[in-house]
Amino acid sequence: MSLLKRNNWWLWILLGIGSAGVSIFFLGALLEVFDRKAWYAKWYYWALGIILFFFPAAVMLVIFYLQTLTSVCKKLEVPGAEIYALPYAWLICIIVPIIGWVLLIILLIYVHIWCLVKLYQGKGEKYLK
Repeated sequence: MSLLKRNNWWLWILLGIGSAGVSIFFLGALLEVFDRKAWYAKWYYWALGIILFFFPAAVMLVIFYLQTLTSVCKKLEVPGAEIYALPYAWLICIIVPIIGWVLLIILLIYVHIWCLVKLYQGKGEKYLK
């Protein structure tokens, strides 16, 4: 059973809800969006983040999550890449209180839902092996 087939889109909904969105890492692995030379593949960055009182590691994990999410959306051809693919949009949403935080939540929901829509439309099937 290949999870990228069109008729398995409902499974991604269940995985997303059951794992609180962490299933995007598994989807990213299936779509091969990870780079072995990127910052997140180097163990010493994570070790340094954990040694420095865990806070930097948590920030690194959120950045890694957002980077994986946007990479998956680019692979699945989600509309709006010119907005969500830029780090500035995410930074502005985090920095600006209230309105920015609401927009951050809306942007996260938008990206997750469109990933599911694109899986339903069969955009993931071209990455099957």
